[in-house]
Amino acid sequence: MDRITDTEKKSPESSYYISFTAEEFEGYERRMNNCRSPGSRSLDSSDNTNSGAKLCFEPQNSVREDLNEAKDGAQLSLPAKRQSRYIRAVRHTLWNVYRRLFSIVFLANVAALIALLCTTKELIHINLWHLATATSTNIWVGTTIRQDCMQIILYKTAWLVPHSAPLRLRRIVAKLYENGGVHSGCGVAGAMWFTALTVLLTIQFTRLIFTSVAILVLTYVLQTLFMVLLVLAYPSLRSKYHNAFEVTHRFLGWTITILFWVELGLLASTDSLATKTPVGTILVEQPAFWFLILITIHTILPWLNLHRWEFSPENLSKHAVRLHFKQTVSPYTGIAISKSPLFEWHPFATMPSLSGEPTGGSLIVSSAGDWTKQTVESPKTSYWVKGYPKPGVLGMSLIFRQVVVVTTGSGIGPCLSILASKHRRTECRVLWSSPSPLGIFGEEIVGCVKRVDADARIIDTKKEGRPDMVMLAYRMYVEAEAEAVFVISNPSLTKKIVYAMECRGVPAFGPVWDS
Repeated sequence: MDRITDTEKKSPESSYYISFTAEEFEGYERRMNNCRSPGSRSLDSSDNTNSGAKLCFEPQNSVREDLNEAKDGAQLSLPAKRQSRYIRAVRHTLWNVYRRLFSIVFLANVAALIALLCTTKELIHINLWHLATATSTNIWVGTTIRQDCMQIILYKTAWLVPHSAPLRLRRIVAKLYENGGVHSGCGVAGAMWFTALTVLLTIQFTRLIFTSVAILVLTYVLQTLFMVLLVLAYPSLRSKYHNAFEVTHRFLGWTITILFWVELGLLASTDSLATKTPVGTILVEQPAFWFLILITIHTILPWLNLHRWEFSPENLSKHAVRLHFKQTVSPYTGIAISKSPLFEWHPFATMPSLSGEPTGGSLIVSSAGDWTKQTVESPKTSYWVKGYPKPGVLGMSLIFRQVVVVTTGSGIGPCLSILASKHRRTECRVLWSSPSPLGIFGEEIVGCVKRVDADARIIDTKKEGRPDMVMLAYRMYVEAEAEAVFVISNPSLTKKIVYAMECRGVPAFGPVWDS
């Protein structure tokens, strides 16, 4: 999704107050003690605060029980963070859901490799095909889970979870967008298995058990390509050299697939000479052969749906452009567009037509890098679109009754994919901070936000300064009786708000580096 690079900091405007009468405060305390089970929404109207906010406190949710004494003029402050500093760091930062998925996948493969080594009497005689199968299996899973069709299936399955399901369950399901941990875990595990194959083949070659020089050389070429692929995919390098990563990841991936086909063919030919069995018979009996077919299909499939779409640019300001298209896309989805389809792709969330048209939609591009800056300054009337529109992080908001959507700058574009949808079944409150939102994004977009949430907090940072977004998000979460907070902003602010909410027990979600 397109994000701006503003950083947020506190300002005096970030203080907010809620006033209570003595009778209202007594009712407030009674609700804290007697609030029904999670998901209960009804409250006696006489217990409402004079601000009009209904506060329903779930017994297991300590964040809503940690409001400081809300007496006359008392400040609504953030509750204390739960658990110790070190536990918070491990749970919400060092070992987040993405890394947990990576660890599960990778450690399961390590355990399988150890089991194979321990159950084999003579390691030198391990069947090379077993290692090739393990390699291809991991690569297949890693590529499959990133395919548009698979992502659509995963999200649509998650949307089947009803609002009546326990909040704890929905909170876990909503982390689906961090499934990139499975992709990277399988990629590293596949390289590990291929390394084992390389080591074993080298030992067999030195002992004259295996004598094919062509296979040995090809194996080392593949091993080198695997290592280069993994190094360039390392998060810090990927972020710093994103364009180089994208090109190498694509072309090295294709090269590895082609060379792996050659490797399997050579292995089958060698076995054929030794056993007098036809090459075709040997291949069809190996799982690695069938997994490689699936990998090849998944590699080709997205390119079969490569089309050039026509766009009508609308210059919102010198910092943003809105690209309109006539194609109809599914609700809550995004597309990737490109000027040069073989080299770089840029994903953006789509929003439906705000004028009420049954077809068509648009996306917003804001100046945040070389490519987006050039697009804003000189938008084209056509771009390449590949694959199928697929959901993103905000799609998981649909499994909650009411959410708070927090965004900055052009992050409102991805948010409108949910907010402006006619199919939305979730109530949304909006907190949007941006320099000159009306001047940059126009009346139509600001008006759409207001139609969705008449009490939306739209902050013009040029007039009001940069607010304390954490405090504002928490205040809106409490006032709205929301079940979750979704954040679409630059990476640093997204991490800050999500961490601040989660360590206080508030379900919070925002894009991760590989979501």
